[in-house]
Amino acid sequence: MKIVKRVSAFASAAVMALTASAAGSTAMAATTPDVVDYAETENNWAKLLQYTLYFYDANMCGTGVSDNNRLSWRGNCHVYDSKVPMHPIDDDHTGTNMSASFMEKYKDILDPDGDGFIDVSGGFHDAGDHVKFGLPEAYAASVVSWGYYEFREAYEETGQAAHAETICRYFCDYFMRSTFRDKNGDVIAFCYQVGDGAVDHSYWQAPEIDAMGRPAFFATSDIPTTDDVSESAAALAINYYNFKDTDPEYAEKCLDYSKALFDFANKNEKKVGQGKDGPASFYTSSKWEDDFCFAAGWLYLITLDHDYLEACEKYIDYYAPPGYVLCWNDMWNGVGLIFGRIQDIYPEVCEETRVAIGRGQYEVLDFWEMEAKALNTVMNKKLTPAGYFHLDTWGSARYNTAVQFTALVYDKYNKGKDKYNEKNPDYTFTEWSLGQMEYIIGDNPLGRSYVVGYGENSVKYPHHRAASGLTMAEDPAEHKHVLYGALAGGPDENDEHNDVTKDWVYNEVTIDYNAAIVGAAAGLYLYKGDKTMKPEENFPPAEKTDDTQLFSGDDFWAAGYCSDAPEKTGSGVTKLTFFVNTDSLEPHDDISIRYYFSIEEFENKTIPGSFVLQKTYDQVETEVTGKAAVLSQPKQYKDDIYYIEISWPDYAIANSNKKYQLIIGNYYGEKWDSSNDWSKKGMIDLTEEGEDYDNIVSGVEFAKRCENVCVYADGKLIGGTEPDGTKPAKVYKVAQLVRLRRMLLGLEAFSSEDAAKQFDFNGDGEVDIHDEVELRKLLIAQNA
Repeated sequence: MKIVKRVSAFASAAVMALTASAAGSTAMAATTPDVVDYAETENNWAKLLQYTLYFYDANMCGTGVSDNNRLSWRGNCHVYDSKVPMHPIDDDHTGTNMSASFMEKYKDILDPDGDGFIDVSGGFHDAGDHVKFGLPEAYAASVVSWGYYEFREAYEETGQAAHAETICRYFCDYFMRSTFRDKNGDVIAFCYQVGDGAVDHSYWQAPEIDAMGRPAFFATSDIPTTDDVSESAAALAINYYNFKDTDPEYAEKCLDYSKALFDFANKNEKKVGQGKDGPASFYTSSKWEDDFCFAAGWLYLITLDHDYLEACEKYIDYYAPPGYVLCWNDMWNGVGLIFGRIQDIYPEVCEETRVAIGRGQYEVLDFWEMEAKALNTVMNKKLTPAGYFHLDTWGSARYNTAVQFTALVYDKYNKGKDKYNEKNPDYTFTEWSLGQMEYIIGDNPLGRSYVVGYGENSVKYPHHRAASGLTMAEDPAEHKHVLYGALAGGPDENDEHNDVTKDWVYNEVTIDYNAAIVGAAAGLYLYKGDKTMKPEENFPPAEKTDDTQLFSGDDFWAAGYCSDAPEKTGSGVTKLTFFVNTDSLEPHDDISIRYYFSIEEFENKTIPGSFVLQKTYDQVETEVTGKAAVLSQPKQYKDDIYYIEISWPDYAIANSNKKYQLIIGNYYGEKWDSSNDWSKKGMIDLTEEGEDYDNIVSGVEFAKRCENVCVYADGKLIGGTEPDGTKPAKVYKVAQLVRLRRMLLGLEAFSSEDAAKQFDFNGDGEVDIHDEVELRKLLIAQNA
């Protein structure tokens, strides 16, 4: 039975059964779409849980990425977040929103080592961009951690607990590093955002090489930012539970910081974060009360300290949950669930809240009942023709999976029953969640899985810079990396979707989008799964399918294409397009490429005065103020072979694939023959391909590896082959050692005999422990 059957049946049953409650709920009209079976789905909730965690590896930021993430293509980035200058934000987009006088007053707290900088490194990029926005960061931390807390058994049974804890710790470490406290433990300032959306969105490149200005935004007593501070406190409080048995010391530290942040939020003026102080129009918060009450609820559950209830009860919007769904700007459903748990422990909370919010004495409050009403409300409105719950086209899957998560948490504490449904008390919200999740992973009119990499027909072009490896979002080319587990924005109200990189409405991916689906997958595993469901082994799969590629020694290469424009006189020019590529995770700002050409056809074997060397496009120059590539004049290599060099001084061009185009040759006078040019050999000629060079927009789809266009770092050959056959020196990698060790242990097999030969480092015709010893020596010598 597929999604539409479930949605139709349960929606109809829910509407018939939903009666007026003590809180004044009323029945609603049902939407009953046609019963249609779509594609079969792989209902492996263990695998879905495994996949969806990996999106957080892709979005890690800071100096600890390489040590904590599980993706080979992500490395340390924005390491300069650890050195935010102590001055107000300047024209270079560096500094903080704190006043100079405030920073001077508290410099010993903000800058304990006295180096003149503030350390706010770590955390996670918001989306395909690289800003660390406050509310979605705190929301994602809270909900990912909450899912681990509620359904921990699923993580443990599927072997995902360690991965989940790595992610939870990375969030918590960032929040605690961003909290600045005085000697009494009181919070003086809390950094809730790093980066400027307006600046950040002007770039499309890998995070490892970003060098843009990244201002830091802080909450202080003058700019309290209650919503961000409270939600971060909630995330830390939840992780007290997550670590209290496995790492009690860390759990207590999380709780201590959570209490301090909540105290800061409670004692200062309560207000939402202002757009001018960071989020601008990207994440406009409409309230702080929901985040404040959510944090207070968790702290009460942990401490049973009634002061937390007294602090928040008067702010609780008891009737809010049916109005919206759980998201970064609305935590009321979260508050309802947490206070449902509190009322089970301390029933008086309902009466206290009634008095605090000024309701009549005959009005009876029941947080579980209000949450049941919220779920029933959602399940019977805004359904697409195929039965998918659709709240908003921008990130529809994010809202859908958030409802799934809250439904599964509700069922956990109510034994899978809607006890407020008098006509159908066996009605379960879990069944609704199951049908909706099947839609998400492929049971829909398009047969498309909205979880990247999950299923053969999954989204392939998420709006994500690091994974794409493209020069710009508008490129239609295949992505360099698979962004496993990322939840795409999702379908619209007509079950339609546009799978292209540039479409940030349909294909946006963010840390808040993925937050609830992780916990929902875990809940479905416990409620609807079985022991046959297993995560994938050796995941994620190696990006290089041929082992020999791993040891080629050239991490850098140029890709490109060309086109000749000959004149009837024999003169003419060649139009060239280049992109620089790398598999290196380390940024390089000393990269250049050389195009080698021959002048043997020139009459005097010298560069004539009519020689043309003209830049036609430099992507860096168009995107980055004050930065541009430098095109050299021809330089002699040997005899009649010359080269021109393109360099990017003080700009980390590698892995950004920034486009550069030029024209070389003679429009008149001397004959021009590009067929004898060393670097043109093997290049894709668009004329031969039947393409019009001048009408190509991005060109990445045509660019192929140019083996004879050489790449240099500070003048040293690191990619390509020079005219005399010189290639880059052999480079030995730790990755080789890891692969060899796995092979020797029998954990991995050689893909071919040729691949095996790559590991015969001592040349004795066998691959054994002696080769491991030899490789270790080579690595030591290379790095000495």
